[in-house]
Amino acid sequence: MKNALLLLAALALTSAAQAQTTPPAQTAPLNSRAGAMRSPEQQAEAQAQRLAKELNLTADQQTKVQQLMAAQRQETQTAIQNAGGNRRAMGQAMRAGRDKFNGQLQTVLTPDQYTKYQQIMTERRAKMQERRQGGGGMSDDLN
Repeated sequence: MKNALLLLAALALTSAAQAQTTPPAQTAPLNSRAGAMRSPEQQAEAQAQRLAKELNLTADQQTKVQQLMAAQRQETQTAIQNAGGNRRAMGQAMRAGRDKFNGQLQTVLTPDQYTKYQQIMTERRAKMQERRQGGGGMSDDLN
């Protein structure tokens, strides 16, 4: 009887130890928001598709917008790398890139579409600011 209890206890301990050392199932990373694991081209494509719906872009406009976005994202990545951790330099480069992008975008969109784009971006910036101040969830994309 003692042997059976010892064997049962050993089996329970072995199972508990194995359960602790078994790796967990593969899960999505905590920062798996849209865009976290995508290339700049994939991010540009997703954003262009979103804008196509929001602004009723033609196929030609969507292609041009996607190309502009991919170029902007690549330039932004390069600017961040070149800034060497200098946050002020990064911010200035990113603002310059955004201004350049907006100027190019204005040539692709109609005046009404560009006005609506500006409204959408203003709303997104306000939501982002609200989240930074601790007031909201993470339900919307930023760009």
